[in-house]
Amino acid sequence: MMLHVVDGLHVETVGEGPDVVLVHGAFGWGRQTFAEQYALAEHGYRLHVVDRRGYGASRARGGVGWPVDVPDLVALLEELGGAHLVGHSYGGVDALLVAGDRPDLVRSLVVVEPPMYGVSEHPDVVELCCDLDGLAEQAPAMDGEQFFAGWADIVLGLHPRVVRFRINEWTELDRVAADATRVEAMPLLPPVDWDGVRRVAGPRVVVSGGWPAEWRRAEQRPRGARAALSFQDTARVIADRLGVSLVVFDDSGHTLQLTDPARFNELLLSTWSQG
Repeated sequence: MMLHVVDGLHVETVGEGPDVVLVHGAFGWGRQTFAEQYALAEHGYRLHVVDRRGYGASRARGGVGWPVDVPDLVALLEELGGAHLVGHSYGGVDALLVAGDRPDLVRSLVVVEPPMYGVSEHPDVVELCCDLDGLAEQAPAMDGEQFFAGWADIVLGLHPRVVRFRINEWTELDRVAADATRVEAMPLLPPVDWDGVRRVAGPRVVVSGGWPAEWRRAEQRPRGARAALSFQDTARVIADRLGVSLVVFDDSGHTLQLTDPARFNELLLSTWSQG
């Protein structure tokens, strides 16, 4: 394993072979998000697991979120001479922006439930966007815990008791990630060049979870059902724009790379072999 730090951006590299860049989402960091994917280095790939600016071991620089992530990722891909690109959640937004700007550097693209809710016209998703806009207005006066509580209610539909339990389990890295998410650019409708993404030479894969628990609890916890629908419908619209079929992991939710790692890793290996 090697640590690659460029101008404060922390990248953990493991394995030898074709290059793969993995980009995490909000409220997390590289090693936490892709803990189950490190084993893929044993299949002849060189994995580069990124901590985005403000998260994990990477220092913030001039802001947090896609406006700074995209130049970082393009620079990394240029240094590597291109790579397979995998993005989870907000990292999927970054990956789509990068692929649209520089399709020549992306050998294949896999994104898991990017929260670009602004692409959906479903009334429930529009309502969720309005709620997130309201949260963003309040964010400067909040601390990380308060912001996470609001975000977890709106985006995941979590009960306050579940939110409190999670916060009680936080490490210092979780607190750093919460504060970074509080100030990062909202990903609701970023300027993705869809024509550029469609020019990626290798496979383009959009993945979503089935969210079975949330649908079973829909009557008792309607915010959870709204969360499931919002991730799923947004992923469907993105897949439609790319002209690909949506891949659904029926028994998983948002973190399917952790809850169903064997199937997700098989999907990645199959995708990379075609790129």
